Amino acid sequence: MQHSVKNLEAYLRETLHTPIRLESWSEATTLPAYLTGQYDFFDVTVGNVRVLFLQSADEPVPSAAKKHELALQQYWTGPVAFAFERITPRTRQRMVSEGLSFVVPDNQIYLPALGVNLRERYQARLQTTDRLRPSAQVLFLYVLANRPPASSTPSGLARRLGYTAMAMGQALNQLEDAKLVHVHKEGRERLFELAGQPTDLWHQAQPLLASPVGRRHHLVGVTPSARKGLIAGLGALATYSTLAEPAVPAVALDRVTAKSLLNAPGVQELPAPAEADLEVEVWTYKPTVLSEGPAVDRLSLYLSLRDDTDERVQSALDEMMRGVTW
Repeated sequence: MQHSVKNLEAYLRETLHTPIRLESWSEATTLPAYLTGQYDFFDVTVGNVRVLFLQSADEPVPSAAKKHELALQQYWTGPVAFAFERITPRTRQRMVSEGLSFVVPDNQIYLPALGVNLRERYQARLQTTDRLRPSAQVLFLYVLANRPPASSTPSGLARRLGYTAMAMGQALNQLEDAKLVHVHKEGRERLFELAGQPTDLWHQAQPLLASPVGRRHHLVGVTPSARKGLIAGLGALATYSTLAEPAVPAVALDRVTAKSLLNAPGVQELPAPAEADLEVEVWTYKPTVLSEGPAVDRLSLYLSLRDDTDERVQSALDEMMRGVTW
């Protein structure tokens, strides 16, 4: 059984991209005999979520597993997951339909409480993706612009990009599915590198990339001392090209900073941009992680303006992109 526990622990660590240590659940001794006779109980905290794993050598009967999960509710308030060594397609389907979380080490994992949908090692992950997640997009743009060494790991870039190791691991999964990176393992680490030349991958990824701008706010009453953020929009494009400066400056902020600014004393939001003295772009990822200057990075800026129908803007975007060093 100890070997099975180590396999489960290693598989969770690899899949969730975070340190995992399974501990025997001390309160298992208070459970009914029909539960302790069938399972070994381990609890683990992942992020801020505490999960109780019920490990058994035998594949569970989904209807019985559901009853066992319900019976545990008077002893355990968090999510429950079953761990076992093998599973048939029929049982897997019934477990998912019953909403039962489970892990089959080195094979399958379904932990919706941790944001992990059904994943199978020996069955390719879903290949069709409309858009990259913001975390996957920022990872891709960072790698394109900075060309980190082939020894890069998702956990190594997590802090730099402002995400958890788990989120970066899931972002890497999406980039691998989109064939934008090559991933290989060395020991317990997953290393990755670009799957081709940066310029080719940039064009290949265009259908998957979205504007980083989630919302735009047009404000008045923002004092110079409160005017934070990187230069964005047409003002940023003017710094990278010969485009004229816009009448209303724009800044890019993350959600938390933007909320603070919008709630600042004296700040008012206008329904239209005509009378505003500042435009605030609220980005889906932190604009500062990709920029090394006063303006937002070129690649994100391109994505934020590529659908602008103004010919002058399109000409300036072409000029800006010619200055990108791949």
